[in-house]
Amino acid sequence: MAGPRVPRQKKAAPDAAAEPDAAAEPRQPLSAAELRRQAEERLDGLSVAASAAAMPAPEELAAAVHELRVHQIQLEMQNEELRRAQFEADALRAKHSDLFHLAPVGYFTLSDKGIVGEANLTAAQLLGVERRQLVGQPFSAFVFAADRKAYYRHLELLKQAEAPQTCELRLQPVGGEPFWAQLEGRPRRAASDQSLRYHVTFTDVHKRVVAEEALRRREEQLARAVEGSGVGLWDWHVQSGEAAFNERWAEIVGYTLAELAPLSIETWTSLAHPDDLRRSGELLEQHFRGQSPLYECEARMRHKDGHWIWVLARGKVSEWNSDGRPLRMIGTHLDVTERKGAAHAMREASLYARSLIETSLDPLVTISAEGMITDVNTATERITGRSRERLIGSDFTDYFTEPEMARAGYLQAFSAGQVIDYPLAIRHSSGAVTEVLYNASVYRDEQGVVLGVFAAARDITAQKRAGEEIQQRNQELARLNAELVAEAAALAEAHTTITRIAATDDLTGLANRRHFYEALENAVSLARRHGYPLALVSLDLDGLKRVNDTLGHEAGDEVLASFATLLAALCRAEDLPARLGGDELSVLLPGMELDGAQGLAERLLTAVRACEALVRRGVTVSAGVVQWAPGELPDDLLRRADEALYAAKRVGGDAAAVDG
Repeated sequence: MAGPRVPRQKKAAPDAAAEPDAAAEPRQPLSAAELRRQAEERLDGLSVAASAAAMPAPEELAAAVHELRVHQIQLEMQNEELRRAQFEADALRAKHSDLFHLAPVGYFTLSDKGIVGEANLTAAQLLGVERRQLVGQPFSAFVFAADRKAYYRHLELLKQAEAPQTCELRLQPVGGEPFWAQLEGRPRRAASDQSLRYHVTFTDVHKRVVAEEALRRREEQLARAVEGSGVGLWDWHVQSGEAAFNERWAEIVGYTLAELAPLSIETWTSLAHPDDLRRSGELLEQHFRGQSPLYECEARMRHKDGHWIWVLARGKVSEWNSDGRPLRMIGTHLDVTERKGAAHAMREASLYARSLIETSLDPLVTISAEGMITDVNTATERITGRSRERLIGSDFTDYFTEPEMARAGYLQAFSAGQVIDYPLAIRHSSGAVTEVLYNASVYRDEQGVVLGVFAAARDITAQKRAGEEIQQRNQELARLNAELVAEAAALAEAHTTITRIAATDDLTGLANRRHFYEALENAVSLARRHGYPLALVSLDLDGLKRVNDTLGHEAGDEVLASFATLLAALCRAEDLPARLGGDELSVLLPGMELDGAQGLAERLLTAVRACEALVRRGVTVSAGVVQWAPGELPDDLLRRADEALYAAKRVGGDAAAVDG
């Protein structure tokens, strides 16, 4: 028979000192044997304390009571273990909850219908709502409208593949700006009903995506700039001989890259003129030895059609090995055949003009506004007894018996435009005197500015000996003088034509690239020495490529010509508008501050918008405006202007951007 049941006492919860560390490992539950052993130890302790007051009991009753007491203590110990395990579980759950909610990424679960089930605080904060406003909502409500197709496609892939999927799209937080996020989804099937659920994390990758897009645009702009410049690119691995070229490099010599494959440095050497390869090798060695900052060489290449073309090759070593040997070299090829032809034509014209001067038996001389000799022919050397080298740069009046009369003669030519039959006497270095009549006229540059006087002397000694002969000689002189004047005019016209060809763009009539760069160098030099203001405007015609592609280059040329007319009309006399190539134009503005340059750009934009010929073609203009800064090099000034121009293009064109 069992004895009276002992009331069970409630155990207090573990005190603070006994609370387990949330980070500690959970205690393992006691085994049945160990639990029995510890219960008996407690019972023995209780039995000693109660033995004095206990009533003697039969042996069977004592054994039953003992078993009941042991069982009671076992239950109490199990309760203590359960309370301790519950406390540890609660601490671990709190720790995991903190990790879940304070994680640096958004986390949520989705039903197969796309409804948010659970979400952490980070997800709610990134989406600009409280957690309770997020849970139970379709996540598509927080996806940027234009990217919802991508989101639905992401869910479809998760459902079909039942494997992790990743995508990037824009999320639309409440009351905020859209931002790029990377979603990583993992499908899970519920244990209860095998329904599909999605565990999704998302990370804010907006800065990376924006940076990648900016880099892509810069690379695209660079590629377009290279394409528009007509430059061929080459990339040479010096030690192995491997080489890569762009399509333009092959186009220069009439090929495609496929036709030239396989590509190597021998692709270049097989097309280059043997005589020029020798010079190219010498220049390369100079660059490899550090004797020149870059490699630059003009060489001939065999075109696919069989003729030779001229290219300007430029390059620089970009990688060296530890022994100082070149590993990689990158450079460009520019077709300069036309430029070489123009230079040759200029030399031919100069030789022709020189031959005209030298075939004359009369002394011919050109005189500057300061009265200094700038050129003479062989007849002048003979009549003065001095060499050409000594005569050039000396005072014109030093070789006459009456220097003041000679000075009055060339001053009269400058003031009146010409003198006819002006009598003077030339003194030879031996002392002999030759009486002459000078005929002179001024010659001008293409702008009409007087550069000097062209004078021809005729020996009239024979006129002094015989009147009749003098009369005949005078008639002959008049005829020859007319021929000389015509020759001088022809020379001046040839000089003007050659100068105009060398400095003017044929299509637009504006200054060409060479003339512009020379003027820019001079303008920067003057600004540096005297502190003059200097501004520059880089221009680009928006839509010209589209006109060329859709309507043809003839239409594109009409657009360029119309624009050039507008631009020239808005410029001052001292300004220099120029076409640098393609749709690339610039205006050099000496003596102008930044605000004046900006005003010119704005007036130009307004004029283009009002020009029917340009509006009909859908063409606008973008401008980059800069002012020269003390110490700035011409190339740096141009670079800043181009960067400002690109800023105007990035906002959609038809705008002027100012860097200053």
